[in-house]
Amino acid sequence: MRRSSRSGFTLIEILIVVGIIAILVVVLLATVLNARKKGDIGVAKNFATTAMSAAMSQWQADNGKSPNTFPPSPNISDGESYWQGNAELFKELVTEPKKKSKAPYISDDAYIEGEEGGKPVFLDPWNNFYIYRNYSVKRTISGSNKKYAGKRYNEDTYDVISKGPDGQLYEVECENDDIHNGSE
Repeated sequence: MRRSSRSGFTLIEILIVVGIIAILVVVLLATVLNARKKGDIGVAKNFATTAMSAAMSQWQADNGKSPNTFPPSPNISDGESYWQGNAELFKELVTEPKKKSKAPYISDDAYIEGEEGGKPVFLDPWNNFYIYRNYSVKRTISGSNKKYAGKRYNEDTYDVISKGPDGQLYEVECENDDIHNGSE
């Protein structure tokens, strides 16, 4: 008997190759998404710590302020009004210097600009505004005590907080992914 010579692949061989390719694509996609998440976290951490710290130091030096004085933030409690502190910070570090034909205290490539309540604000990589609260000023202009509800990362200075990838402030299901300028 003669054996016939065949050419081509069997259905099983094709399915095995497609399955291997699918597994490789899933692994590659998971790796890329994880790297992007880490990159976004790094961008937010760099803004909250390095870029903001340098901007604050320069703002203090240019305005004759002590190292314990920071741009003002409104008297706010937990909630949707957090953007107001960010808007005040943006005004002090970007808008006001530009009005005086000076360079902003924080470079354009160090932040994403957005808008909240009709005012420009700093946005994190997830397009949420950063929360800014100044704790160094204990009283408002009217003389009443400033009150802040919620967790403080830097008791006597200021907090710059990103809500992180989940977009929720503080803990969600026992996991706190907030990114801030504190040491915790």
